[in-house]
Amino acid sequence: MSDDAKRDDTPAKPEDDGRGTDPAAAARAAVADKLGLLPEAPGVYLHKNRDGKVIYVGKAVRLNQRVRSYFQAGGEKDGKTAALVRRIRDFDWIVTDSDADALVLENQLIKEYRPLYNVRLKDDKAYPYLRITLQEPFPRVEVVRRLDQDGARYFGPFTDVRAMRETLKFAAGTFQVRTCHLDLPGQTVDRPCLDYQIGRCSAPCVDYDPRESYREKVRRMLRFLGGAESEVVDELRREMEERSAALDFEHAARLRDLIAKLDKTTSRSRPVAGLAGDADLVGLARDGETASGVVLRVRGGHILTTHHFLLTDKLDRDLPTFMAQLLREYYPRAGDIPAEVLLGSPVEDPATWQEWLSRLRGRRVDLRIPRRGARHDAVELARTNATFKLREATLQEQVRHAARVTPADIQLQEALDLHTVPETIECFDISNFQGKETVASLVFFKGGKPLKSRYRRFRIRTVAGVDDFASMTEVLTRYYGRLIEKGEQPADLVVVDGGVGQLSMARKVLAGYGLHATQLIGLAKREELIHKEDRTIRLPRRSEALKVLQRVRDEAHRFAITYHRLLRDKRTTHSELDLIPGIGRIKKLSLLHRFGSVAEIRRATPEELAEVHGINRHDVVAIREHFAARDRNAAPPPLPPEET
Repeated sequence: MSDDAKRDDTPAKPEDDGRGTDPAAAARAAVADKLGLLPEAPGVYLHKNRDGKVIYVGKAVRLNQRVRSYFQAGGEKDGKTAALVRRIRDFDWIVTDSDADALVLENQLIKEYRPLYNVRLKDDKAYPYLRITLQEPFPRVEVVRRLDQDGARYFGPFTDVRAMRETLKFAAGTFQVRTCHLDLPGQTVDRPCLDYQIGRCSAPCVDYDPRESYREKVRRMLRFLGGAESEVVDELRREMEERSAALDFEHAARLRDLIAKLDKTTSRSRPVAGLAGDADLVGLARDGETASGVVLRVRGGHILTTHHFLLTDKLDRDLPTFMAQLLREYYPRAGDIPAEVLLGSPVEDPATWQEWLSRLRGRRVDLRIPRRGARHDAVELARTNATFKLREATLQEQVRHAARVTPADIQLQEALDLHTVPETIECFDISNFQGKETVASLVFFKGGKPLKSRYRRFRIRTVAGVDDFASMTEVLTRYYGRLIEKGEQPADLVVVDGGVGQLSMARKVLAGYGLHATQLIGLAKREELIHKEDRTIRLPRRSEALKVLQRVRDEAHRFAITYHRLLRDKRTTHSELDLIPGIGRIKKLSLLHRFGSVAEIRRATPEELAEVHGINRHDVVAIREHFAARDRNAAPPPLPPEET
């Protein structure tokens, strides 16, 4: 039996203050009591679900006002926020000394718990950094995926791995800084590697480059990576002139070639009008639950690198929320933070964020949201890039989606006038036998094929007798409550067994979980009518779209019937063998393992029964007498009580 069939997934509203034996009611009452203990102080709060799992972390200037706002009956909440509130069974809070401390703690807890309802990176992976091991006598440059407080200098994170590799190749090769993993000066080699032969390393491993000379190369590379290209070039020109004056023409020629390479790179970097120094330009673009964030790192008035992030939010909130998460994701991992950070969109409580950035940097950071002038024009560039990146990501998803759908899926979209192609379909069916053992099934199809890992089956627990309407309500409530809690999405098309009434009920259940946009239809068995909320559709018998729906519907019915038979067989097995004196669980399993069914046990000879492991002579007599009595009476044994 699936987890969905075992657990009570019915959501409960924390606004209710009912007390009693119901665990959900008790949890709501405990929440109501706890609200009165909240202090009027800054801090962080953690919402938890029935399993004690943290599903949302937030910060507040006044904890009592913020946390209570979630549970106020008159509060205006959108569907997705209401869905979050229904999952809350408990909450905790931590008081801090200031808003900035609350922000720091909130960031730490979000990274620790990765709550379902907080904004998160859509591609939540570890982005790479360039690491220069300054703590070593002969530093090296390497690629890593974590930032440590180890005395090394980090640049990144790089969201474009190819660009990062090109930067590594150019910087290390140009300044002849090693990329090997030799432990210098202790580890020695007989001769330098190929990088020395092609001019990409100065070979400190064989003492071709003394320590002070080598570290000067590293220092220049660091300044170059930090955006001070022009200063490095000017410094090299002065040294080249000094070498020429000293008649060291060979060294001067090497410096000339190095200057030429750096000049070529500097000329390709784009200057930003109105910005002569260092700054980060942070732009956002949003479409529904997804947002694109771009950070342009401007150093010395030129764009040095571009970092792009895709973020997603289950609660479909506003730009300030996305901006807060972009800052939270990027800056703790940033290799360097400039003195000025310019935002293209507002963020809640900017003074607190400015203090937080200043703490990360160790020096003051000015956080600004320019409204006009050169800085506004500069940050518009970041916002424009974010818009293009979002369009690119949307287009890529559309291309991937088009490659997955089938012609029948497209026909189904056209026939039913759906707003998206139903690549995935889930269908619910109810089954019962003589008003007993009511069960339900869910089948899931992807690309026209069943995806059995998403199949679910349910035993109806709250409905007495035959009531398909109430049974379907229970199943949808349990399934989508659990689905939302796990952070999963419904299929592109949801099919329920029934007509307009079932369809209206299903829409109400889905809307309660914030799933207003879910495409939903009802499919009547006999008439083959398709019910939508605004009309009823009858498709031609030979329609491929109808065949798709029939195939899904028939599979849901088959799965429900199979489960129904399994439960009936299970009850029959229990009722027969549990009534035989001396036959406990172990002996019962041994008999079923040997004979396969109760019918075969009934037909077995005394000799065959005696061969079963654990069955003695008295058991054989008891089994034979039980079935002999059954044959004489032909009366069905009493059924055990229903499972709960």
